[in-house]
Amino acid sequence: MRQISYSTLEKRFQSQAGLASLDSTDKFFFKNNLNSRAREAWGRADWPELVSIASLPLSDTAQGVKSTSANSFDVLDVYDKHPYSERNARKLTYLILEGRVVMNSNYPGDTIHVLKKSEFVEYNEDSTNIPAFLENYLTSAILSDFFRGDGQHDVASRENSRAENFLLLEMEKAEKHQNQNRFTVTNYNNLNQQPIIYQTT
Repeated sequence: MRQISYSTLEKRFQSQAGLASLDSTDKFFFKNNLNSRAREAWGRADWPELVSIASLPLSDTAQGVKSTSANSFDVLDVYDKHPYSERNARKLTYLILEGRVVMNSNYPGDTIHVLKKSEFVEYNEDSTNIPAFLENYLTSAILSDFFRGDGQHDVASRENSRAENFLLLEMEKAEKHQNQNRFTVTNYNNLNQQPIIYQTT
């Protein structure tokens, strides 16, 4: 994935905002709105650049089920085999409980393969890993917030529309990419599957 640095995006914002320099208030504004807008974009689509496969071990639990350890990423799908390399990979039924992927105890394997989305981590002045596909969106979105704060509501509205169009264009590209690279899987339906029951006190 192509990435850009925090400083590159900050300089682009400064230039398009027509600011000779950024004082401490401007820098605080930029950082705050960058993370707010980036987090929002993160959740708008399952961006291919942010999605990967992880192989996770399963352990037996006191509740009589199998589960992974706790994770902080978003789980999109679970498979019995690596879906990119195994043509007969099967999609599995699962639950998420306290960050753990939970399987029924009668699932025969001791490993699952999880299609996961990277967790959003806030950016700071040292960041060099901002996704380049969000550059145009973030620049226009932060400019929109800047103009709105400056009382230029018409300009802010136009810039926000530009930002949304940039994001929709990238979402369309992401959808096409997913359709072109979609793999075929078989759903795993265990006819003897028992309900998972958790005891709470």
